[in-house]
Amino acid sequence: MSASDHRDPAGSLSARLREVSFGGHGGGKNWSGDGPGQQDPRFAKAYMRGGLNREGIAAQAAQHFLMYEALERAAELHHERLGDSFEFWLPELHRLPRLTADLEHWIGSSWQTLVRERYNTAGIAAYVDRLNAVASTSLPLFVAHHYTRYLADLSGGLMIARAFRESYGMEGDTGTRFYTFDEISDPKAYKAAYRERLDNAGFSAAEQAEIAREVALAYDLNNNAAADLERRYKEYAA
Repeated sequence: MSASDHRDPAGSLSARLREVSFGGHGGGKNWSGDGPGQQDPRFAKAYMRGGLNREGIAAQAAQHFLMYEALERAAELHHERLGDSFEFWLPELHRLPRLTADLEHWIGSSWQTLVRERYNTAGIAAYVDRLNAVASTSLPLFVAHHYTRYLADLSGGLMIARAFRESYGMEGDTGTRFYTFDEISDPKAYKAAYRERLDNAGFSAAEQAEIAREVALAYDLNNNAAADLERRYKEYAA
């Protein structure tokens, strides 16, 4: 990365990525979701309204597990190589232990096999392939995926968890630990600090453009993985 005087003069990186993110939801080529003139996807609505069976809930958790397994493996590799200078080693965001607990709740002891076979659909496999291809070798591209996943889940996690527990009549965080960030007491302040970290990371104008393109791609990959769940809606409906 180059010095700060080579940053993109058009604006901060965090502002640029927020613009990309604003247009990213529901934008995948195979998505029939929440774009202009489209109806909300049935799977996503059912997920929030108590309308899925255990297999459907597990399918969503499985996708998250496969994404985060690849991303957090890449984080470990960057941390091993860069040590304390790796500014995006943020264990308070890591999701794998929580997803493991959720999958054990919804599936049981066989969860590993089902996640890697039944729930490893073409869309999520493509997402994981991209993470494996770039996230551990390119710091800018790692940051693009880190930003896309963690800030989105931190932003929506508490709201989703609350709605999910109410609609399925659940108490406590059993089965929904993915959505809780116990070590982050003020998500709004944390996100502001994260964006400041992005802006102060010293990425060049070319690297910023690369990050923005990868964030857009990450949204497409995520939306296409979600489309796999939509195609199986009838199988997963309660």
